[in-house]
Amino acid sequence: MTLQYQWQLADELPMVYGTCICIYCALQADVKVGTDIYVALALFGYSAVVTLVYVQIRKPVFHQIAYGLEVAIVLVRSMLHQIEVRKTNARAYSELVHMFWLGVGAFGVSFVLWNIDNIFCTNLRALRAVLPAPLGPLFQLHAYWHIGTALG
Repeated sequence: MTLQYQWQLADELPMVYGTCICIYCALQADVKVGTDIYVALALFGYSAVVTLVYVQIRKPVFHQIAYGLEVAIVLVRSMLHQIEVRKTNARAYSELVHMFWLGVGAFGVSFVLWNIDNIFCTNLRALRAVLPAPLGPLFQLHAYWHIGTALG
């Protein structure tokens, strides 16, 4: 971890909260799923528990697992939605599949860049120190993680 703990929380916990919104939207795409309030309360409860536990245990792996679970839910629900759409609208299905793979690709590339940033943080800092100022931000790979996950 390169950030002070409170700033690490400010970086990571909004990812959990934002992904809960994505889960809510993905689950509400099909009216058969259930009532809005129960889904919203469950996701709020999940966010609260993740926050409280993470503040107490201070282990980044906990956040990674909690966030990964959310991403898996969005991924599976998106795939199930594609199957439903394929039955009724071939053109919409084609567009959904295209967007799905663009999102998976953006997320995958950003995940790789984030891991490179974690593994080679010291080297990247040294590189940024010797580069001309306008080029330094290009090697802030963690920033690409946030951009790619937002697109994904």
